[in-house]
This record gives sequence, C-alpha cells and structure tokens, in this order.
Amino acid sequence: MDNNLLTVLEIILPAFMVGGIAIYIISKYLKYEETKLKLSTDRARLEIVLPARMQAYERTILFMERTQPENLVRRVLRSNSSARSFQAELVATVRGEYEHNISQQIYISLSAWAMVKTATEETIRLVNVAATKVSVDDSATELGEKILEITSQIGKFPTSIAIENIKKEFAQYFLQTTQVNPES
Repeated sequence: MDNNLLTVLEIILPAFMVGGIAIYIISKYLKYEETKLKLSTDRARLEIVLPARMQAYERTILFMERTQPENLVRRVLRSNSSARSFQAELVATVRGEYEHNISQQIYISLSAWAMVKTATEETIRLVNVAATKVSVDDSATELGEKILEITSQIGKFPTSIAIENIKKEFAQYFLQTTQVNPES
C-alpha cells in the first residue's frame, strides 16, 4: 500500500506542479494582453480626442477674437445703417458666434468656458449700454464709436481676459516648455 501511495504521489505531484505553472503563465499572458488592449484603446482615443481638444481651443480663441468689441464693430459696421439696427445686428452676431461654438465647451475646462460665457454676456451688455448712450436718430458709426469709447475706459475687457486664460490653459495641457538659460 505504501508503494501505491508513492506511485500516485509521483504522478500527481508533478501534474499539479505543471498545472500550476501553466495557470500562472496563462494568467500572466492574459494580463499582458489586457494591458496591451487598454494601451491600444487609450492610444486610439488620444488620436481622436487630442486633435479635437486642440481644435476646440483654437476655435474658442477665434470666437473670443471675433467678439472683441473693436473687432466686432469693425467687422459688422455698415455706415448707412441706424444705431438701433446696428445694435440688433451686433447682438445677433455675438449670439450667433456663441451658438456656433457652444459645443467647444465639451473639450475645454469648466473655468475656461465660464470665462467665455461671461465675456459673451459682457460684450452683449456693452453693446446695449452703448446703445442707451446714443440717440435713436444716430448712425451705426456713432454707436460704434461709443462702444469703442466705453471699451477703452474699461481697461482689460473680459474677452481679452478669457483669451489670456485659454492660452495659458492650452499651453499647460499641450505645450512643453523648457527653461532656457540665457547665459549659456
């Protein structure tokens, strides 16, 4: 009986060892394949999302530049229109630009989008305040001059502040800055 037990152990023990080693190797291989698949998925996601995010920052900057009061007035002004129709056209232009770019908020930070929204609202408010300071009979040119006058008194307009912060955020996420020693 002892002999039979030894024979069984001689057969079973190596089988368990080989089985254990096989399970270990298979589990390591499966973990490796899972990691490889995750990296591949992450790389594919980056190839799609990263360019979209970069484009969102570009488009948001363009939107803010287009709605800077001086750029907006210069682009929309038609000297033969009235101040009231110019006011309506400016407000419609700003709202249209905002609606056209609203999807960009998916790709930029909440704080950056909050600045964009504030800058948009402040631009509309500026146009409306300037319109109250000109007469109904005034021309679009006079309203445009009033807008620029008020803007110059404000200092840094919210669109400029938003542009600066969006550029900083973009640089933080996408540009690697290196320190250059001017003495070397």
